Amino acid sequence: MPFSFSLINNEDGIAHLSAQGDATAVDFRPTAAHHFDALLGEDWPSRRVLLNMERVPYIDSSAIGWLIHAQRAFRAAGGKLVLHSISPSVRNVLDLLKIGRVVPLAPTADAGRSLLLEKLPVPN
Repeated sequence: MPFSFSLINNEDGIAHLSAQGDATAVDFRPTAAHHFDALLGEDWPSRRVLLNMERVPYIDSSAIGWLIHAQRAFRAAGGKLVLHSISPSVRNVLDLLKIGRVVPLAPTADAGRSLLLEKLPVPN
């Protein structure tokens, strides 16, 4: 199944998204449009986004690079991205690469929401 996002809801200034499918180089080409654009608009980096990853069974280095790039864009624009409910196989890869140092990872949606509601740093 190809990787895709869907918007679950947009409450309290937080966009709740769900991802599904294998996150591979096929879906994360450098020349492709950013996946957040279609759902959240051009101002996506300034938003608070809670991304449910429970239906993503596999992630490769292209998708991880995209996550890091996206988080940089969020930080620069004053937004924030938190991943939650990560499948065990994907969580193992993210933990091995210490991605949690760059992209906040939460065990549940409630824990992720708490991370999003923490005070955001001022963009440089």
